[in-house]
Amino acid sequence: MNQLRIFCLVLLALLTGFRGWGQGTRVTIMVDDMEKWLNNVIQPKHEEKVDDTRMECIYEYSAADTVAAASALGMTILQVGKEWTKFQDYDDYWLDSLCWQWDWKLTERDYQHMRRPFVDGLEESQLRRMGVDWIECKGRVGLQYYSYEDSTARFRWKLSADTATVCGYPCRKATSWFRGRTWTAWYTEEIPVDAGPWKLHGLPGLILLAEDSEGVLRFEAVQLRAADERTYYVSRKFPEKGDQRPTRESVLELQYVVARHTEEYIRSQVKVNVVNSPTGRGLARTLFYQPLELE
Repeated sequence: MNQLRIFCLVLLALLTGFRGWGQGTRVTIMVDDMEKWLNNVIQPKHEEKVDDTRMECIYEYSAADTVAAASALGMTILQVGKEWTKFQDYDDYWLDSLCWQWDWKLTERDYQHMRRPFVDGLEESQLRRMGVDWIECKGRVGLQYYSYEDSTARFRWKLSADTATVCGYPCRKATSWFRGRTWTAWYTEEIPVDAGPWKLHGLPGLILLAEDSEGVLRFEAVQLRAADERTYYVSRKFPEKGDQRPTRESVLELQYVVARHTEEYIRSQVKVNVVNSPTGRGLARTLFYQPLELE
């Protein structure tokens, strides 16, 4: 593979991994440092099928970053099985289906080619066992993939008599404080499933709408459908033996560093020169950043 093609692949990886770059930003890559990364296999080898998807709920996701004066809008999907649920960005859902056709035998170079048509949304997925305080969270921050377990995601919901209709279903209101934010959720007892978008759960019905009290984060169901032959089962991926898994707190810290100190982070990972043309003062602005958890 010639140097120009490698350069383009690395540039694609950086641009898809770091959203919010200003116009006029020029990135110069020392290619030799990236060749090993491009040839890495991107997924752990061990797989275990844990459930079959019975129902899928599509949510519109919106977020606002008041510091960067920017907003994000995308689609997400919740897959509900008999005992497990899986929540992820909708583009990643389709990208996963393509990767399954390759049996996940992909290098980072292969993956960057495949993800090119897709737009980055939520970078983290959650696999949860219903009725148990256990969630496996997997995602990517910058150039790094991660996986951690969250066993303390508990909501103390305060139920309300207020009602509303969401996605054609009658819903009831509930509120809860969770890790720095106050969430309002609307759930329907017509679908008696303890599930919802992201880590939200613990109500006697499927959560169809959820938003924080500051109005910067929102999930709203736009479609419910039965699973069909195109639906890929909820899967659990294990790290390699001996791998050290990060903590939730360390992932939150890294997300902040990547978003608010982007240039420093890139320099710590690869030999890279980032120049904001024509001033030469570095990045034009910070990346989009609006974490679902603040603590």
